[in-house]
Amino acid sequence: MIFLYNKRMRLTDLEDLTQYMSLDTKLLVQTEDFVNPVTAIKYANNHSDIILLANNQTNAMTLSQLFARLRTLPANTILLTENNQPIFGFHLDNQYNIIFK
Repeated sequence: MIFLYNKRMRLTDLEDLTQYMSLDTKLLVQTEDFVNPVTAIKYANNHSDIILLANNQTNAMTLSQLFARLRTLPANTILLTENNQPIFGFHLDNQYNIIFK
């Protein structure tokens, strides 16, 4: 597990921690007892941070797709879950998918 203790995950942290991973790696988010695929992103209410949207009805976004959508954003952009909670890290499942927590 990779967690940034007492530190919210920024875009630059994610880029640094995944630089040697396949860009085809699928992204999932864990909320309570459920793990759902990340399917979209949207701006948070402050218009600078990003919310990862999960939906178990569609395919998971890949690392490449996420970075393509976020390439124009500043490195200090914070990643959030749908309930506006900061993401503090991630771990890999047995298929090497990223599961944000």
